Amino acid sequence: MRMIAVVIAALVAAGIAAPASAQMNASTRAEMAKMRAANPASFDSCHALAVQRGYSTVDHEHEGRALMNFISGCMSGRVR
Repeated sequence: MRMIAVVIAALVAAGIAAPASAQMNASTRAEMAKMRAANPASFDSCHALAVQRGYSTVDHEHEGRALMNFISGCMSGRVR
């Protein structure tokens, strides 16, 4: 019975710790906010295009960085 309690506690702790470490960091958030502030209409249209092409808007660092790079390229005219 104790072993089950220990396993459950470990799973709960891992479930809480994993999403917290995978969240988008502050520099990615700040860069995206800066791009939006510079040109909101272009940012919104490029964001919609990114979502349409399958980019994820989930709050994870890897997906957030890829989304930011796509939007940056789109705003610069480098999207096909």
